[in-house]
Amino acid sequence: MRHFLFLLTSAAFLPIPAFAQDAPAPAEDQSASGEIIVTGTRFANRTVTSSPVPIDVLNAEAVRGSGYDETTEILRQLAPSFAFATPTTPDGNTHIRSASLRGLSPDETLVLLNGKRVHTAAWVNTGGTIGKGSVPTDLNQIPSAAIGRVEILRDGASAQYGSDAIAGVINIILRADTAIHGTASYGTTYDGGGDTYALSLGGGFKLGDDGFVNATVYYRDHKAANRAEPDTRQFYLGISPTGTPQPLSARYGSGTGLNAPGGVAGTVRDPREATVDRNVWRFSDSGDIEEVTGIVNFAKPLGSVELYGFGGYRVSEAHSNASFRRPGQDENVRALYPDGFLPFINTRSTDYSAVVGVRGEIGGWDWDLSSAYGGNEIEYRTENTLNATLGTASPTRFYNGEYANSQWTTNLTVSNGYEVGFASPLDVALGVEYRRDGYRIGAGEPNSYAFGPARILDGPNAGAVPTIGSQGFAGIQPADTVDTSRDAVGAFAELGAEPARGWRINLAGRFEHYSDFGDSWNWQGSTRLELGAGFALRASAGSGFHAPALAQQYFSSTSSRTIVNNSTGFPEFVLVRTAPVGSPLARALGSQDLKPEKSQSFGGGLTFARGGLTASVDYYHIDIDDRIFLSSNYVDASGSRRLRDYLAGIGIPGVTSVRYFTNAADTRTQGVDVTIAWSGDVGDWGRLKLTGAYNHNTTRLRRVSATPGQITSLGITTPLFDVNERTRVQYGQPRDKVALGANLKVGIITIDVRTTRYGKVEQVALTNQSPANVALAAQGATKFRTQPTESGTAGNLDIIQQLDPKWVTDLSITGQVTRNVALTIGANNLFNVYPTENIRSTAALTGGDTSGAFPYSEFSPFGFSGGYYYVRLGVSF
Repeated sequence: MRHFLFLLTSAAFLPIPAFAQDAPAPAEDQSASGEIIVTGTRFANRTVTSSPVPIDVLNAEAVRGSGYDETTEILRQLAPSFAFATPTTPDGNTHIRSASLRGLSPDETLVLLNGKRVHTAAWVNTGGTIGKGSVPTDLNQIPSAAIGRVEILRDGASAQYGSDAIAGVINIILRADTAIHGTASYGTTYDGGGDTYALSLGGGFKLGDDGFVNATVYYRDHKAANRAEPDTRQFYLGISPTGTPQPLSARYGSGTGLNAPGGVAGTVRDPREATVDRNVWRFSDSGDIEEVTGIVNFAKPLGSVELYGFGGYRVSEAHSNASFRRPGQDENVRALYPDGFLPFINTRSTDYSAVVGVRGEIGGWDWDLSSAYGGNEIEYRTENTLNATLGTASPTRFYNGEYANSQWTTNLTVSNGYEVGFASPLDVALGVEYRRDGYRIGAGEPNSYAFGPARILDGPNAGAVPTIGSQGFAGIQPADTVDTSRDAVGAFAELGAEPARGWRINLAGRFEHYSDFGDSWNWQGSTRLELGAGFALRASAGSGFHAPALAQQYFSSTSSRTIVNNSTGFPEFVLVRTAPVGSPLARALGSQDLKPEKSQSFGGGLTFARGGLTASVDYYHIDIDDRIFLSSNYVDASGSRRLRDYLAGIGIPGVTSVRYFTNAADTRTQGVDVTIAWSGDVGDWGRLKLTGAYNHNTTRLRRVSATPGQITSLGITTPLFDVNERTRVQYGQPRDKVALGANLKVGIITIDVRTTRYGKVEQVALTNQSPANVALAAQGATKFRTQPTESGTAGNLDIIQQLDPKWVTDLSITGQVTRNVALTIGANNLFNVYPTENIRSTAALTGGDTSGAFPYSEFSPFGFSGGYYYVRLGVSF
């Protein structure tokens, strides 16, 4: 509620000038194909159709006409090679979508705002989801109501922009109009849950005759749509014939009579198993989130120079959950939670940014000098939880610590054109840049990580050490805290010209020096040749790099979660330690200093533009060496304690799994992008726009690093980059994507329909399965393939499940009620399509949904909330 009040208070200060109706036409009213683009070039003479590299331009009408609230969701529907999965993992995933281009890592796409680098998140994606190990940029900090247009460069651009621009660049251009605008919307899912309220209000005014200010505030309140099913496992300790408590069974149906309870022969179930409420999980593709955002953009000529600036502030608070702790688990203190508990993780993410610059012209040189500062902070709190080592005295809520980062970038760019006898002037651009990155980890309260004196109070393991720290998200320990920074300086040069009419060549080069890992040189060349009749050929080649983020080098955490033991094939609760690369723990297990990722890419295609029709076909090939990933979780083989005893021997008790960041692999990504668009009048029907896009993408591993000898010497057979990690990278995103759209304007009515086909996705469903179990899995309808298990019993198999391709259709109808008021009703996922279900457990087979609660995969490229319908009221003056 306080966020809503903040929105109203902010709105009171929005400018509402009397001359607002006389404002110039917004940028979004211009033709996308003829509009000058600013991404991927330092020269103001390029349009989409004349660009030698593929660029998608999404105007404001397309962006805000979508029925989706999040900017990442909007881009997923409109951009051909843009994708992200919708994981249930708590913490930063609730705030930040790990979105990517061309199937690559989220931090291999650079995000710009008005052409200036946007800070990344303080959060590191450490969950078992798409984008694992990456430090993404949160696109949702820019609400759609503040966007003038989006330019998406589908080509490497490190030579122009530096680190991260391997897959491409997303440049969000803020509104520069002075119209007063506002929206109010409400939506919910067909099958319950997912209620979403969203409000935006913005406007601007002129600064004299030649300047402007535009401001937008945005508020959203979203509730999770729970798609969990009842947990059928055994909840309470079994009772032996002699009355001795017996351990739990993790098998599906062991609490409902479909499978026997754990323990010795003759063990019976606790009578409470028959009456307990088994709807104990929350399983959604987003948690509860409430957010408020403010964005400002301005420019004002002052004599011979122009002063400009922009920035934003966003606060989002999220409520998500970890895994349910059954009453009989050793992680529970049964005196506090006799029926178990579901830990909740509350996070508060704050983004801030401010950019100020001046630009002008002197001696024929256009120049632009700017300085930008921004950052992100995420605080963690848990509730409905406990620290079992504190026993019955344990608090049930904790402050667990925070992560924060900052980025300060200052750059100067100059450009000019020289007549050298070519068909066009020789364009020259030069630039220098300084950037300072900061990263900080703050500790939680002592009780959140304390190794207390209490031991398991009862049950078969009474007296043993329980899991240490607050359940769901163990508090950040003082030993994990860090406050570090680095400097980077860079210089670039770019040349462009037409040696002959219709033939364009661009060359660019960049040098950067980082204080933590050294130098990087990168280059790019591109060309475009007009063939006549509207056709043109284009091609590009170059190198790129991704500097290891400070978070990837210094991130440290200890958390309890469920992972699959590759030796048994069953999930187990462990305390997972992510160790900084340079820490004594990681060094003792074979870590090495992170190197920057380096890429070599080339591509080319054919374009067409004539009349109302534009089309393009582009091939791309990207080789990346030394990609940065999280290693596998190193867990003792079944029955062994060598790893945990080793760690206890060096002063880290209670940790049963370790991982760290590493340059684990080299990859090759290849694909094809196809786009087509047509617009024109259709007789008396009105104005029709048709769009189509297709992307086919494959990523394959060219090299995987060997497991360090320090790991194998402990008897651990898990590879550095195991089957889960390899499958995620190579098959975890759609093999192809088709997006079709039609927009028809008839009088005061606009009908917009879009349908998207998400191609095949694969995930590891089960590991180390006997041939008999594989035969049981084959009795279901779900498709899968098998391969010999890599770290289990000889002759056993790993099951790789296929998520089938699915079509998802969106429909909206907008009526212009008055000149200034529009009403939209619509449905996203009109036909209520759900992804392929996980391989289901049965009494004979314990599948990927061992608890019986998780019907869908976190790898689903379109979520699993089902259909969503909404109504939106918009005003504009």
